[in-house]
Amino acid sequence: MIGRLSGVVLERDPSGGRVLLDVQGVGYEVAVSLQTLSDVPEAGHPCALWIHTHVREDALALFGFARLESRAMFRMLTSVPKVGPKHALATLGGLPLPQLLRTVAEGDAGQLTKIPGIGKRTAEQIILTLKDKVLPLLLTVGDEAPVESAPTPEDGHPLRSDAEAMLIALGWKAKVVGQALDRVLEDAESTGAFDSLNLDELVRRALAQLMER
Repeated sequence: MIGRLSGVVLERDPSGGRVLLDVQGVGYEVAVSLQTLSDVPEAGHPCALWIHTHVREDALALFGFARLESRAMFRMLTSVPKVGPKHALATLGGLPLPQLLRTVAEGDAGQLTKIPGIGKRTAEQIILTLKDKVLPLLLTVGDEAPVESAPTPEDGHPLRSDAEAMLIALGWKAKVVGQALDRVLEDAESTGAFDSLNLDELVRRALAQLMER
């Protein structure tokens, strides 16, 4: 089993939710959540991901995570009846990890159903199965803020298209994604934070707008 990969990013695909990682000349295609993708640098930069190896009779798939706690939550999610890797990755991508853990621990199925692809029955099953199990992980994660990456030094704002692709790949409609990003960028401009807004923060703020709908 592959547990961790460390190499150089060959390709970063926001719309496909995947990263191609070159590890000593071998290219590994790794599926990642929205939250993890925001922590992956651009092509040509070093990157390390914790890996879950999913083996089936007809396929072998790799799922990558920027932190061990995210992988642990992914594995818990896939232990829920009828929740496969695709649903687990969508759930992890829908909310920052501390917020997701609190949502499950508090039994807030309504918040989970706002994540594209997660219906009421699936949300209720996740809470029924994991409500008590997530508590130790929640204590480990706490309310820590994500590590922010440096903004890209380009003219204008270079991150909108990446953020838009990532959110659309999660299942949000292009129109509502555009509206949410407009609001986030307008607010950032009015507060003087436009130029310092990185991809991780842009996506998180847009997600917050979308989840309030």
